[in-house]
Parts: sequence; C-alpha cells; structure tokens
Amino acid sequence: MKQISHYGKVINIKNNKLQVQITRYSACHNCDARHGCGLMDCQNKIIDIETDKIKTFKIGDDVLINMEQNQATYAIILGYILPLIIMVSALIITYSLSSDQLKSGISAIIILIPYYLWLFLNRKRLAHKFRFTVSKIME
Repeated sequence: MKQISHYGKVINIKNNKLQVQITRYSACHNCDARHGCGLMDCQNKIIDIETDKIKTFKIGDDVLINMEQNQATYAIILGYILPLIIMVSALIITYSLSSDQLKSGISAIIILIPYYLWLFLNRKRLAHKFRFTVSKIME
C-alpha cells in the first residue's frame, strides 16, 4: 500500500507519545524565484505519535513519519470535501428558498459551525483512525 512520508525531529517524549516537529513547504519551495517572490510558505507542525518503541527514541532524533495514503484521503474528505459539499448545498437550498444572496452566503458559512464542532468533539475517536508510524533515520 502507498504511504505518505515526512521527515521530522523528535522534540519531546512523554508517556507513550513522541512529539515530532515536521516542516511543511508549499509548492514554492522548489521554485527558483522563491527568494525574490516573498510568497514562500513554510509551516512547522507538531504531531503526537503513539509508539510502543518509545525507548529507542531520544529528543533531537531525526525520524521519518509515515501514514497510509487511504488514511490521508479520508482526512482530506473530512477536512475539505465534505465541508465544501455541505456549504454548497446550504447555499443552493437557501438561495432557492429565499432568493437572497446575502442570506444564502451567511447560511452557507454558518452551517459549517456545527460540522466543525462535531469534528472537534469527535477528535479523539477520529484520531484512532489515523495511525502514524515512525522510524529513526540512521546517519
């Protein structure tokens, strides 16, 4: 099965969890004009990873984090595609009922509040669906 990988660095170890910092780069990272453009986007993310091999890691270790591609696809569906479908549906339904663009736009945005609240309240249950594996990079 295909996997998505990121390089990272262990920044903290507590209980059975590693805190790994990864750096995400935008598509601009590979562009030759990135330094003059000023639009290069670079973000540091911290990921908590449960592992039973906690004793083999120490703070500062370079690691490789993997996730199965189907799990990443599921995350994209939950985070982007489903909210888009909900928002566009609300926009179309509200506009067909009221013919007011302002009400339709506001309702399309407001309808996302319960959806993201549901995601927030179910974050622990959803976290079990997304499994990261971590391996130490040998130099």
